Amino acid sequence: MSYTGCQLLIRFILVAGHPLRNYIKGMIGNGDNIRFWCSVAKRIQNLDSETVLSWNWNTAQLSSDLQSSLNSLCDLLHGIQITAEADRWIWLPDPNGEFTVKDVKKLLLKETVQRNDYILEWCSWLPAKVNIHMWRSVTESIPTAKGLKRRNIQTTEEACLLCNENDESAVHIFTACHVATVVWEGISKWCKIPNIIAFSVKDILGIHKEVTGSERKKEALQGILSIVCWSIWRARSSSKFANTPVRIKNIMSEVKSLGFLWFSSRSKHKEAEWKEWCSFVNM
Repeated sequence: MSYTGCQLLIRFILVAGHPLRNYIKGMIGNGDNIRFWCSVAKRIQNLDSETVLSWNWNTAQLSSDLQSSLNSLCDLLHGIQITAEADRWIWLPDPNGEFTVKDVKKLLLKETVQRNDYILEWCSWLPAKVNIHMWRSVTESIPTAKGLKRRNIQTTEEACLLCNENDESAVHIFTACHVATVVWEGISKWCKIPNIIAFSVKDILGIHKEVTGSERKKEALQGILSIVCWSIWRARSSSKFANTPVRIKNIMSEVKSLGFLWFSSRSKHKEAEWKEWCSFVNM
């Protein structure tokens, strides 16, 4: 992810009603690496445990407003100690200040209220089987290892069949699995939208509402998101029951071909052409 993308995530993702950036704090050391302190640190001297501010003004006399702002700034800087250590960022929810993506995901999932009466917004141009699959995925009712365990069905395989790294669940398969991550990256490039980042199946179902573009593009994207989950699940099932290798290229091809077939025959936009669909420029 780009630096700009990281900035947007930190600014706009809310946890417990607060921006994610509120959970990150800069610890001042020598003032060389935190942008605000790069210039301020040069003006701070610590003499006998006291903070002395050294200024170099371009004007001999300050206005009353500037003097008031300066006094407020001095109060804020009182007690600041500049050391020889490097500046560092700490993650406040962790006692040791260590940041991990896993901790962020835990915070976000903690805020997610699981509801059994969730109403799925069906995509009108998709077959019922795909819409039903998405509803079952939201409620963790598809036969993943986690879903089977909830029904007291014993299974010898609990790891994800696609990446073999984590326990298999709908959330993992469609949002966190390496295969899903690469597929979502490809879908983002194809549909010319920002990188898709989701922490739950519900997040996936709402992405089309956040993108900019025509209603036609949003309608197409709504169905594509569900087809991606459908195709990933088909690839997983083929791997389990037919020992078919999982190939990301094949998943992408199936998403595009099925998407065009259903969009051009079942939606109100029956004038869609294959070339236009593949480029996704005039959607």
